[in-house]
Amino acid sequence: MPNAAQKVQPCIVVIFGASGDLTKRKLIPSLYDLYVGKQLPETFAVLGVSRTPMSDDEFRGHLLEQAKKFAHHYDDKTWAEFAPMVHYHAGDSTQAEAFGPLKARIAELAKQHRTGDNVILYLSMAPQLYEPTIVNIGAAGMVTEGKAWCSINREPSWQRIIIEKPFGHDRESAAHLNRVLGRVFEEESIYRIDHYLGKETVQNLLVFRFANTIFEPIWNRNYIDHVQVTAAETVGVEGRGGYYDSPSGGALSDMIQSHLLQVMAVVAMEPPVTMRADDIRLEKTKVLIGARDITTDMIPKMAVRGQYGPGQNEGTAVPGYRQEKGVNPASQTDTFAALQVHIDTWRWGGVPFYLRSGKRMAKKLTEIVIYFKPTPHALFREQAMKKNGIPPNQIVINVQPDEGIRLRFEGKVPGAGMNMKSVEMDFDYVKQFKAKPPEAYATLLLDAMRGDQTLYKHRNEIEEAWRIVQPVAEHWRENPQDDLPNYAAGTWGPSAADVMMARDGRHWHNP
Repeated sequence: MPNAAQKVQPCIVVIFGASGDLTKRKLIPSLYDLYVGKQLPETFAVLGVSRTPMSDDEFRGHLLEQAKKFAHHYDDKTWAEFAPMVHYHAGDSTQAEAFGPLKARIAELAKQHRTGDNVILYLSMAPQLYEPTIVNIGAAGMVTEGKAWCSINREPSWQRIIIEKPFGHDRESAAHLNRVLGRVFEEESIYRIDHYLGKETVQNLLVFRFANTIFEPIWNRNYIDHVQVTAAETVGVEGRGGYYDSPSGGALSDMIQSHLLQVMAVVAMEPPVTMRADDIRLEKTKVLIGARDITTDMIPKMAVRGQYGPGQNEGTAVPGYRQEKGVNPASQTDTFAALQVHIDTWRWGGVPFYLRSGKRMAKKLTEIVIYFKPTPHALFREQAMKKNGIPPNQIVINVQPDEGIRLRFEGKVPGAGMNMKSVEMDFDYVKQFKAKPPEAYATLLLDAMRGDQTLYKHRNEIEEAWRIVQPVAEHWRENPQDDLPNYAAGTWGPSAADVMMARDGRHWHNP
């Protein structure tokens, strides 16, 4: 796992697609927070690259309002110190001729800020631009990968690349992109980002499982009935209708493939030999390899798609997906998806994992719920025969927004008779540690500077995740669903998802 004491070497972060929302809302606020926390190297610079003509000062002004809004620790004084490290260069990274001036600008800034030859290249752009940009980076000779010495500290220099999702739109395109990257970068220099893995509570899950002997012995098919992973959003597509209607869009590809299968892998992985990145990613990959293929005949029982129609969001009327800007009025895109996954391993055989994600849901939350099996012998029959019976024991891991872990079990109500009631033990991250969890992007950017890939995806994880969801995505594309939209905005999704759970005698955990 990331080591806080690990030295962060001088470097320049080059952001391709720097005029986009991700740079304003996440990357620059995260880098600024790292600066405020004195976690950046002493010599450091940021260079934004995009086609839009802009001066350095214009770019800084473009970033300021979002920094005030999204940075955790903004103040005018530290921004005035940080802003001179941020620069801008106008250029089209898909054109080979743009890289001569870009290399010259990077060299100029390296000399100005005394950063040496270490560079992080961050692709924050439309996915169709990844390949030409990577090819041009290689052709321009920007990657030395330890073959040259850093002019500042006389250590081998490095160049690392961070790639945003979507990483391909199916298994074949993901494998092709991995090959493109492999021709320019070594695997240890490739950082496939998943901001869910940067969330503090997901990382805390590793500690929860592997540092506590009271949980690991029961973390298996003998005691666990099923697992639910939910990522629900109250917002709609927020002007990204064009992307969401693309082959990479939709809840199944955009969320379950990209994020929730990764969270599932952390829940289900075997204890790694060490906490090094390679050992942790190997165990996650084994989980995904163990996930059962979903055949066409299984899809109706194991997968549900939905699309939101008009409804209410916090008391305000909101349009349906098909009325959003840039969306096809007859769109079949899934804004909700639920998927049942079986992991055919010794630990998890027979334990279903239910994954769901949706937009315009009743509440914003990301959570993991572990449902335990009932006791093998019902001693408390009278309680069991009541309307709701004895609720199963639960561990609820809140990833966001209220980070923490909650354990639910049964206790006796004081007084005469054997009356029982569910009680909860609650670990609240903020209350316990008197600290707000860092922005996931801040954690991940710092790890990339340290050269720690623990919280980044390996190429095999990406390709196996696509293998799991691709049969469902293809089936949905080939078989339009007549009843879309099939859930109102502000609800918990289509009734078909409830039916899928009820068929197995279970129900969703809807707080």
